[in-house]
Amino acid sequence: MSTRTAPQRTSAVLAALQHPTSTGTSARQTFLDRIALRLAVALLLWSTRPGPDREAVHARRAQRLAREAREAEWERRRALLAPRR
Repeated sequence: MSTRTAPQRTSAVLAALQHPTSTGTSARQTFLDRIALRLAVALLLWSTRPGPDREAVHARRAQRLAREAREAEWERRRALLAPRR
């Protein structure tokens, strides 16, 4: 596209594209607004997290059962090897 033949914007369009002038007081967020915004973002992130899939749940359960079986075996061996009084 040639910039020499491109249509030029009118002053009305340019005025509409300008930022509004400030009235002297800036609209700042209050402390409660900032807390509410952070809480809302945290809740959104928390609610959209992926849930555990079935394979991961079963793998964790199998690991827990295996660990408990190992610990029970070690306790049994420790009880058998401990000297009697």
